[in-house]
Amino acid sequence: MADHRSPQDSFELYQRVVWFFTTLVAFVTASSVIYILVSHGFLTRSEPLSSEVFAGRHRLNNLILGIHILTALPPLMLGPFNFIRRYLRTRYHRWSGWVYVVTIFVSSITGFALATANAYGIFAKLGFATLAVVWFFTTWMALKTALARRLREHREWMLRSYLITLAVVTVRMLPHPAFLTLDQWYPFITWLCWVPNLILAELYIRATTYKGRLRSDWRARLLARRSAPGR
Repeated sequence: MADHRSPQDSFELYQRVVWFFTTLVAFVTASSVIYILVSHGFLTRSEPLSSEVFAGRHRLNNLILGIHILTALPPLMLGPFNFIRRYLRTRYHRWSGWVYVVTIFVSSITGFALATANAYGIFAKLGFATLAVVWFFTTWMALKTALARRLREHREWMLRSYLITLAVVTVRMLPHPAFLTLDQWYPFITWLCWVPNLILAELYIRATTYKGRLRSDWRARLLARRSAPGR
């Protein structure tokens, strides 16, 4: 039996499948992070579990790490739903959008503080610090364009922001090369967990924008031909 689906229908189906698996991975990752936080007592232990943002203040440092991780979870789980078209003009989209933005602001600021005290050297510090700044900036631009009702730009900035949010997933997918120790490999992780994600976001935006322009140009030429004299 012939498949009568248009390329646009196939593309939309592909998008749904991708977002389904993205949502699934996000929820599994969030659940595992919550379990680790609770089982290891990140918020209550006095032993040093994080970077020494404040020297000797182990509980405070652990609290900053806990806040950073916990506030990264809502955007991780809410992100995919903010791209579903049926929810775009609903109250849910607005409220979940605000939760997404505010929690990222908190998580990126605490993440920047932790990055400055990273124990794996200047390259690792720059990796996580840049991640925090870019995460904050892309989310701020998503908020700014939404408030200005520049919806196409808003969607593009949201895509960049969410692909960076997925760094928490990417970092767990990176294989550890056998020829490198953790101390040697970790600084590279601080960049590889988010830079490829941002590149993918840019490639997707460029590809879909180009297709959209081609489609608009084709429609404009078709309408011009139909409205030409003698037609």
